Amino acid sequence: MKAPLPANEQERLEALLSYDILDTEPEAEFDGMVHLASSICETPIAVISLIDQDRQWFKAIVGLDAKETSRDLAFCAHAILEKEVMVVNDALQDPRFADNGLVTSEPKIRFYAGAPLITSEGFPLGTICVIDRVPRQLNDDQLLALKALASHIITQFELRRSHSQVRQHLRELHQTQKVLSTLINASPDFICFKDGEGRWQTANKSGLQLFHLEGVDYQGKTDLELAENTHPIYQEAFRTCVHSDELAWQTHTLSRLEETIPLPEGGTRSFDTYKIPLFNDDGSRHGLVVLGRDITARKETEEKLRLAATIFEHSSEAMLITDADNNIINVNPAFTQITGYSVEEVIGMNPRVLSSGRQDKTFYRDMWRSLSKIGYWQGEVWNRRKNGETFIEWLTINLVFNEEGKVSHHLAFFSDITEKKQADELIWNHANFDHLTQLPNRRLFRDRLAQEIKMADRAKLGMALLFIDLDHFKDVNDTLGHDAGDALLVEAARRISSCVRESDTVARLGGDEFTVILSRITDEAHVERVAVNIIHSLARPFEQLGDDVTTSASIGITFYPTDSTDAGSLVKNADQAMYLSKNKGRNCHSYFSESSKKTSA
Repeated sequence: MKAPLPANEQERLEALLSYDILDTEPEAEFDGMVHLASSICETPIAVISLIDQDRQWFKAIVGLDAKETSRDLAFCAHAILEKEVMVVNDALQDPRFADNGLVTSEPKIRFYAGAPLITSEGFPLGTICVIDRVPRQLNDDQLLALKALASHIITQFELRRSHSQVRQHLRELHQTQKVLSTLINASPDFICFKDGEGRWQTANKSGLQLFHLEGVDYQGKTDLELAENTHPIYQEAFRTCVHSDELAWQTHTLSRLEETIPLPEGGTRSFDTYKIPLFNDDGSRHGLVVLGRDITARKETEEKLRLAATIFEHSSEAMLITDADNNIINVNPAFTQITGYSVEEVIGMNPRVLSSGRQDKTFYRDMWRSLSKIGYWQGEVWNRRKNGETFIEWLTINLVFNEEGKVSHHLAFFSDITEKKQADELIWNHANFDHLTQLPNRRLFRDRLAQEIKMADRAKLGMALLFIDLDHFKDVNDTLGHDAGDALLVEAARRISSCVRESDTVARLGGDEFTVILSRITDEAHVERVAVNIIHSLARPFEQLGDDVTTSASIGITFYPTDSTDAGSLVKNADQAMYLSKNKGRNCHSYFSESSKKTSA
């Protein structure tokens, strides 16, 4: 929205021209004022703006590289219509500026506060204003400071135009300085003024506290003299200050540097320091304004961010970041290495692009329920690489919340554990399965037997254990060799397994000894049938070794819980029953139970 012209526009323009200040070179006095306004109001941008007929021209500016803009776009064109500080807390919410090019495009102004520069005749020439790219507010002291600075600037303008008004201007300046002194002393920034010889004239409370100069007669002393009147740890800082002051004088313009000050109590503080040299009309050195803003916390944050960025880039663990809607906004190189997807390919996509389809909806529903409840989830997930290969990952997801307590991001970390899982599975198989027959070995048999006992107790059902020994197996090894013996054992394992249910367990304890766990027994006749079937199956010739190669089996049978409730005792019982079958002539089965001994050929 274009600002209307002031009622006295023609007279105002004539007054502006009478100061002969438009399109003049930068001057340290005004540069210092915008830096001071920026420091006091804690904004990145501050400007002394003069409103010409068709433009606003900047006498001094900090935070932007510009000399002028169109008057139609100027916030200050509105501010000169006001008597007090015009404050726009959020330009996007103000109908005057919401579609302004300086708001919608760079520098994307969101906050503006401008104090009009009003002459003693009542003509508004422009403003001193502070600007930020985010919405904000000023407190009463900051508003007062802007008004004081506006008064000080007009005073400087008036001094340019009329020496006859010097006394009045000096009184105004003195009053302004009193206000500024109060505000400067309240500032957390280090602020001091030195004369042309480098002697300290005044410093605010923050500066005196920093260098432990409270109670010290510091005025009129140089940095090197002050170094002898305070803690020794500051001596190097004062010597460095002498050198940087001289550089500011030699450049004849504002200089900026970053300084690190050691502390007597340990540690350091970092300062973003501005040094503004002031010169007399004859070019001699008048004074030096020093402004130092404590950026220790910012530096620590930057270091943490640099460290986080380094970890993100170099971690061997894949990382991805999504927004609140679970759209990917960034991934690290490890993600690309593991999945095969580049950053460009996944930005804006949902992580489900990696889904392998192995987990059902219930799995993901439980995952999101956990995230919503505790803000965290961890577990194994099968995913798919870009080339279609599936892999298993160990995944950790954390929710990130904003200041309002709402989810702003999801952070996911995962590593490819496919090889580890395969290695673990191989180790587990070696530890629990017989390498020849691939049946459970003695170790896994014991575990299965213990588990079946527990299941039988819960189901209130019985269980049977069969101990099987191949008859005359040694003869096969001795006559045909160990390879033939191994082949016979493999075939015997297959035949035994074919006689039982999938829910039953067949194990090889070693040599030619096998066991069978028959679970959930409700009918002992079933056990009888299984034993007979095994004997008949093993009695058939082993054709792969020759038609005349045969064997038989001696089987011992014991029942849980009839014979025993202890796993070890059950094995011992079955073993004893097996030897009973041996004694009966082999190729038969026997029961352990004393009350119902049976023999069957």
